[in-house]
Amino acid sequence: MPVGLVLVSHSARLADGTAELAAQMAPGVTIVGAGGTDEGSIGTSFDAVMSAITAVDSADGTVLLYDLGSALLTAETALEFLDPAVAGRVRIVDAPLVEGAVTAAGAAQGGGDLDAVAAAAAEAGRPADEPSGGPAPTTHPAGTPPGSAGAADGMGQAPVPMTA
Repeated sequence: MPVGLVLVSHSARLADGTAELAAQMAPGVTIVGAGGTDEGSIGTSFDAVMSAITAVDSADGTVLLYDLGSALLTAETALEFLDPAVAGRVRIVDAPLVEGAVTAAGAAQGGGDLDAVAAAAAEAGRPADEPSGGPAPTTHPAGTPPGSAGAADGMGQAPVPMTA
């Protein structure tokens, strides 16, 4: 089973629409949106993120993308409550939600492993004119929140802050 994707957004329509778009590119990949609050308004839901991760979980892993900072906080909190074996198979990736989802879905459809799919998502956020070998893509393995001392990305390198 390919690496799955969880898309955390403040908007259920954005999460579900992005999942639908990415699924068109990768019909063999499980992609689940976790958007909006439990009441159906704008925001994020811990329960929705937990459910999405559980629905996508496979031995090959899960890449989780998010739209805004508080969605990242919700995702990180969810990881803390998961069984450590499941949490260890999840990579939270700092990437543009739509482009990252489509690119990651294509990498997963092509048989990429967890680190390759996470790197593909992160690469989607790089400017086209940035030379190869630039800063490593920022990913956050379970248990290493972004910016924490000693945090490593999925390739064993310290995260590099994204700049505008």
